[in-house]
Amino acid sequence: MKIYRCLLVYLWGIWGVVGNVYGQSERIVFTPQWTPQSQFAGYYVAQAKGFYQEEGLEVVFDHPSASSSALNRLEEGSSHIIGLQLIQAIKLIGDGVPLVNILQTSQRNSLMIVPQYNDIRSLEDLRGKKVGVWKAGFCELAYMLDRREKLNIEWIPFINYVNLFVSGAIDATVAMSFNEYLQILACGIQPQHVFYFSDFGYDIPEDGLYVTADYYRTHQKAVQAFARASVKGWKWAAQHPQETLDIVMRLVRKYHVATNRLQQQRMLENVLELQCERHTTTRPFRLQPEHVEKASALLLDDGYIHRPVTYQEITGAL
Repeated sequence: MKIYRCLLVYLWGIWGVVGNVYGQSERIVFTPQWTPQSQFAGYYVAQAKGFYQEEGLEVVFDHPSASSSALNRLEEGSSHIIGLQLIQAIKLIGDGVPLVNILQTSQRNSLMIVPQYNDIRSLEDLRGKKVGVWKAGFCELAYMLDRREKLNIEWIPFINYVNLFVSGAIDATVAMSFNEYLQILACGIQPQHVFYFSDFGYDIPEDGLYVTADYYRTHQKAVQAFARASVKGWKWAAQHPQETLDIVMRLVRKYHVATNRLQQQRMLENVLELQCERHTTTRPFRLQPEHVEKASALLLDDGYIHRPVTYQEITGAL
């Protein structure tokens, strides 16, 4: 399957070059971070409303799975553009993987710890507790918090959903405010105390779009066109939430994702809120130099990387 996918993308790449010569669309394979949901609504809108086509692009969505992540697909060459969190991207660049950010949607951090019991009222109360965390990653900030506060947390990996938390098998869980936390609320659980990572000095923006440095150099016009159309899609989504949800729900049903419209509506609202700079309604859709500097410093201080990653490097300005 991997060989087939790589061959297909290679042939698509050849067709894209030929197509450009004859005024036809350039094909781009895009892999978001997870299965269809409102977290990626702006991209679905850009596809459904023809914004990518208007930019001369033929965009193919190739969603990841638990066994084949977006990063895996970028590395093997089966995807051209992927979604990544800023922390992940900086770690990879620090490890020598040349990536370029072409669009930054998130401007604030969504991570939180949700306690199972109401007597967990502070970080200190998490000492030695069992806390759920994703098996697939997104754990760096959680581990940093644990080490810096000397909490000695026992991390319990989960793949998806909040079954461990709801069953009472763990004392707390790491969650995203637009996803797992909403699942917990939908189960009728109303935690009295939650801990947002942003309140403890870890307000690192998350979702952005990335390409390899080679692809950026050789397909810069196409990459910029994709970013423009995606921004247009997100702006349209913010102005037309119900129509956007119609688009999302069609994909959810197509891919048999276990969710419902209310859940996706709440996710969309929170994702759009996180795209705004704090205390504003402004969506800049670009990386901020200070966010890169802060994320790089945290990772460097905690030993995840061994050299600073600069704003110029991650945006392809070098």
